[in-house]
Amino acid sequence: MELTLLFVYALPVVTLLALGLLGTTRRLGFWWTLLLSIVLTPIGGFIAAQFSGPRKANRRAG
Repeated sequence: MELTLLFVYALPVVTLLALGLLGTTRRLGFWWTLLLSIVLTPIGGFIAAQFSGPRKANRRAG
């Protein structure tokens, strides 16, 4: 019974947070990736994050 609750409640939340962390290295960022993962399902959020491309590096003058 407790294991079922883990899969129903905790696993989706952990999956969404993992995709949000993936988004921190992408142009979408954490919050947009998290929002898209909620709206489009985690698979759609993953695809959107991958297609957004890597985050551009900040170059410091000097």
